[in-house]
Amino acid sequence: SAGRVQSVALRLICDRELEIEAFRAQEFWTIDGTFLTPQGQEFQASLNAIAGKKLGKLDIKDEASARAIEQAVKGQPFKVDQIESKPAKRHPYPPFRTSTLQQEASRKLGFSSARTMQIAQRLYEGVELGGETVGLITYMRTDGVDMAPEAIASTRNAILKNFAEPYLPSVPRHYTTKAKNAQEAHEAIRPTEMSRHPMSVRRSLDEDQFALYELIWKRTIASQMESAELERTTADIGTDGRDGKHYSFRATG
Repeated sequence: SAGRVQSVALRLICDRELEIEAFRAQEFWTIDGTFLTPQGQEFQASLNAIAGKKLGKLDIKDEASARAIEQAVKGQPFKVDQIESKPAKRHPYPPFRTSTLQQEASRKLGFSSARTMQIAQRLYEGVELGGETVGLITYMRTDGVDMAPEAIASTRNAILKNFAEPYLPSVPRHYTTKAKNAQEAHEAIRPTEMSRHPMSVRRSLDEDQFALYELIWKRTIASQMESAELERTTADIGTDGRDGKHYSFRATG
């Protein structure tokens, strides 16, 4: 059959099938080392360069080549050739939309997508708080990641109250959806009242409801917080192999 959906879907399937048929598998090997510091701390590093030349992904083509390198470096004395530290920042993720809520609930809580939406529906419809039914989160079927100005202000107030000034950026963060044709009629998924801390509603929720509400509250709060400040360190650890070549392993953290 042909139609505006079927024809396009068939084209996508055919194109993908042609790519699969044209693909040629290539074997490659990587070499990782486990190292001990003088203090006995263990860490991992990966082979990064041989004789000053950086290794490409496919440069170690078979097991024989990998084993030859292993024999050349195993038991040799290693030393740090170079170490470099740089400041780095990690920016917060935007508030949840439907797909990211399902992904994070699966990863952190072990919920299926259907279970996540079922619990979110209950939180949206409302739970009994102080003798009245109160909706705890905004609508949970949305592609939007923006929040209403009053919600952003409320989130910033909650950050000040719970975490203090160093964690609050001078300017509010604003997020937009990059996906085309996104259904942005609704806001991001967020608590209806940011002042409603998860622990304050703990007694009114079952275990799963509390876990999901806490996940949503934390993500919303984090989305308006300062970027995390990190120090990214790279160490190149080298040795002269038994074959006369210099081998360099790289560890990052």
